[in-house]
Amino acid sequence: MNRFSLPTLKIRKFTFLALFLFPFLSKAQSIVYYPFNSVLGISSNPNNLFWVDFRLFTNSYFTSVTGEISPQFTVYSTPKADYYTGVGVKVNFYNMFNNYNPIEGYFMNAGVKVRPFEKYKKLHIAFEISPYAAKEMDAGLFRTMIGIGYNFGQWK
Repeated sequence: MNRFSLPTLKIRKFTFLALFLFPFLSKAQSIVYYPFNSVLGISSNPNNLFWVDFRLFTNSYFTSVTGEISPQFTVYSTPKADYYTGVGVKVNFYNMFNNYNPIEGYFMNAGVKVRPFEKYKKLHIAFEISPYAAKEMDAGLFRTMIGIGYNFGQWK
């Protein structure tokens, strides 16, 4: 017996595709890799005041493929750095197809993207502090991430 109806399946597939393909469809302007956390980030244009960040956790089991999506807000910008903050949701893509709630938790973040090299302005180092809470709000952790990134668009 089918565990969910056809409209539910279509909604789940659309949600999965929208979350996974959104950065690619929006002509991703920036990528960043956090090697100590095994996280790949793809962003819409971070030169804008508001932008969207999508992250995929690359070191996980297939049944635990998770990602994060969050709108970001650039708080302050200098020629050498951009300071930003945002809130978001962590989702498990596998759960979308098994009639489970795909949301795993919620987070806030505050970070900086530093451009240390005058000659290579598109290259940046990203550092973030990000409190995370599980969806039941019964557990959480204080995450920090450091990574290296590249902006395909032009910097200010």
